[in-house]
Amino acid sequence: MDWLLRAGGALIVLVVLRDIFHTLWHPQGFGSLARGAVRIVWRGRHLVGLRRRELIGPLGMLLAVALWTALTVVGWALIYLPSISDGFYYEASLRPEQSSGFVTALYLSLVTAATLGFGDITPASSALRLLTPVESLIGFVLLTAAISWILQIYPALGRRRATAVHLHALADDDTAALVRDGDPAIASGILHAVSRDLAVVAVDMTQYAESYYFVENDEPMSLAANLPYALALVEAGLGAASSEVRSAARVLRSCVEQVTDRIAITHLGTEGSVEEVLRAFAQDHRRPD
Repeated sequence: MDWLLRAGGALIVLVVLRDIFHTLWHPQGFGSLARGAVRIVWRGRHLVGLRRRELIGPLGMLLAVALWTALTVVGWALIYLPSISDGFYYEASLRPEQSSGFVTALYLSLVTAATLGFGDITPASSALRLLTPVESLIGFVLLTAAISWILQIYPALGRRRATAVHLHALADDDTAALVRDGDPAIASGILHAVSRDLAVVAVDMTQYAESYYFVENDEPMSLAANLPYALALVEAGLGAASSEVRSAARVLRSCVEQVTDRIAITHLGTEGSVEEVLRAFAQDHRRPD
């Protein structure tokens, strides 16, 4: 029974570490635990309300980090539990016979993971003396992972918002008319600029899939609201007389498809045309139901 507790605890810790690795460092990462936590918040987005939709993404990340932390603490508690009564030294004020349960193991695990080092319970055996610093290191990994995740996701969100603002400004100026009838060099330059923006967004959505669950209340910053205008630019470019502009329009169409394919496969779980995916994307982000 003791070995089973230790094996179960070690397995839980390994699952958490794997999930952190896939979420933060895998090229197409979004660990299953983190994904599940973020999607739980996303499914309950109707409880947040329209004005607080911007909290959905941060709350999902917070829940994922809390889940990682809780599972790590519980996993190490299971590892300590078989030795909690006779494998540790207790401070004089503590009574070992009253400190041999799961609560004590959980307390020891939490204190160790947080690197507080109260010293009221210390390991007696050599194996445990090696294990407790390992948990402290993993606790440091959890803290570092939470900070790294924030530092990774917000630059990606900034690039997505900048792309949305760019498309919104082009729509306000009716740039599609310029692309169709204007100077070919200027028109193709506009199309290529939008293509570069969307290529970066496609990569960000692959590497930081959780960025999908960040919703913008400000419409000019919402990719869901402004991405359809990229198709208007494509149609205008394909109708231009210049072959250079038509080529740039085809490139832009390909970049739009890269973004919509990623959204459809990873988040919407649906198949359809680019236009259908864009409508579903806009509905998913504009109306929490």
